Amino acid sequence: MEIGPILIFGIIMTIFLIVYAPIYQMNQDMYGVRIRPRKKIVEQEANKPKESAMLSLMKAVGDQVIATFPQIADERTRVLLMHANYRSPAHLSTFIGIKTSAVAVFEIMIVLNSGMDILVKVAALLGAAFVTWTMPNFFLAGRVKKRQDLILNELPTTIDLMIVCAQAGLGLLMCIDKVQKETRDTCPNLSAELEQLIQDVKVFAKSVPIALKDMGERCGVEDITSMSSALISAESKGSDISYPLRQQATALRDKLKRKKEEEASKVPVKMVPVIMMFVMPLILCPMLGPAVITIMGALGPVFGTGAK
Repeated sequence: MEIGPILIFGIIMTIFLIVYAPIYQMNQDMYGVRIRPRKKIVEQEANKPKESAMLSLMKAVGDQVIATFPQIADERTRVLLMHANYRSPAHLSTFIGIKTSAVAVFEIMIVLNSGMDILVKVAALLGAAFVTWTMPNFFLAGRVKKRQDLILNELPTTIDLMIVCAQAGLGLLMCIDKVQKETRDTCPNLSAELEQLIQDVKVFAKSVPIALKDMGERCGVEDITSMSSALISAESKGSDISYPLRQQATALRDKLKRKKEEEASKVPVKMVPVIMMFVMPLILCPMLGPAVITIMGALGPVFGTGAK
């Protein structure tokens, strides 16, 4: 009995199983979701940071820096962390620790560089300290912008569901409670904010107007602030909350539509550098290449660079 064909067959089957295993797992997960949706572990970033040795070290460094210089944790940093859903004191300490460690690393690298002049080294120390201290704020601002865009995209769906609940006869707090339970999978960011609002009212005994104002401050989205003001006004007057919600939903959809149209109108302008750098050379080289070579050959004897 020949071993060669069996060995080749075994190798082919092994390669097939290695290649097909991820595809099978993906299809199994897809059909598994259709049959029985899995419970997703929602990352509660506002509760505590992820557990890791590096983040624990950064937190310890941040605690020491804040204890030594309390004014270093300014109001702008706290607001950015709150809008980015990093709201615990541990998040603030970790962020300050990351900034301090980055500054210290770059400062040590510059000090250990012995080939620099004193004035150049001082300027490099100041510039590196400024850049490394302010650079994490830009990343945090990007995180804030991304989360606010997600909340803004989820807001029309949430308002529509609140309108349906209000027209069914539910009160404001019951509408919010019902909507946040129904939108945990489709609108996770806004659903988490509504859940926090419910906890503020039920656990911390805040009034609904104050909880709505706090939600607007936590999110930092202007449309949520205006929606909260409209709901507070309607609730205080005892009128139907579905009308201001409907007006808010219409205005929000018009705003999102104008925003998409504005982004679409900027696409041709953004494509100009790409076309000039990558497309135009491919068009001009075949068209003008032979002509340039012919002109150079004709003018070569005139300038004394032609073939002798």
